[in-house]
Amino acid sequence: MVDWKTLNKMDAHIHILPDAVHEANPDSEDVWIYADLHGYHQMQEKLNIEKAVIMPLNDPWLMSMEFTIDAVHKNLYEMKQRYPGKFYAFADIDTRNTSAESVEAIRKAIEEYGLDGIKIHPNNTGIDLDSSYNQPIFAYAQENKIPVAIHSYPNLADDRSAAYRIANVLEQYPDLTVIVSHMGAYQWEQLLPTRAYVDISAILPDYVRTYGIAKTNEILRSFGADRLIFATDYPDSRILEPDEIYGSYFDILNQMDFTIEEAEKIAYGNISEILKNKGVNHD
Repeated sequence: MVDWKTLNKMDAHIHILPDAVHEANPDSEDVWIYADLHGYHQMQEKLNIEKAVIMPLNDPWLMSMEFTIDAVHKNLYEMKQRYPGKFYAFADIDTRNTSAESVEAIRKAIEEYGLDGIKIHPNNTGIDLDSSYNQPIFAYAQENKIPVAIHSYPNLADDRSAAYRIANVLEQYPDLTVIVSHMGAYQWEQLLPTRAYVDISAILPDYVRTYGIAKTNEILRSFGADRLIFATDYPDSRILEPDEIYGSYFDILNQMDFTIEEAEKIAYGNISEILKNKGVNHD
């Protein structure tokens, strides 16, 4: 059996708020008090999380005190610099800006601040994933080999982050590298025919509660070890407290039937390859 606590891992989907945001909200009592860079770094060694990917929220009010996309990207850059080699960070989107302005902000984030990908959260932007607004962003990402993480925990068939919208994007941009965060939740079957990677953040404990261990194992197996990515959405969870998240993930994954080679791909190998190939043209 694979011991997921001792296995070397990269958590490909966490949330960290800048120190300035924490300092401006000293009386906060929600889960976001755990979204602290220093506290998370202290956990990394204990849990064998070698690296982690900080995902923004497409909400500048949570990621800066200046409430601008450039301020968000500077904050993400500074987080990476605080603990060199321990964190990656994806660029954010602020839909108060035009598509062209968003592409330019992303270009600056990637080329000048050294960020590592793009995060799109359609439910937070209020714009359908496959809308015309996002098309220049996908085109830029495809041309420049930048991975895109897409939030997809749809509640409705026609949700802004619905699985069929992801399929539309993948069809339109055949060379785009896409990571579907939360596996498309309960629309996961619609993602099986696609080539998207899927991360297991937030959704894994939900699957176990809904389907049980055996069916959850079957779902993960249906995607295969080459497409699965370890991630938690720490410190946010629909059903777990922040200090329960990693223990729950390790317990569930210990009950899956992955070989050590497969587990290593899921835990670290797949996301490492994606990030290593950022900006690399294989033509």
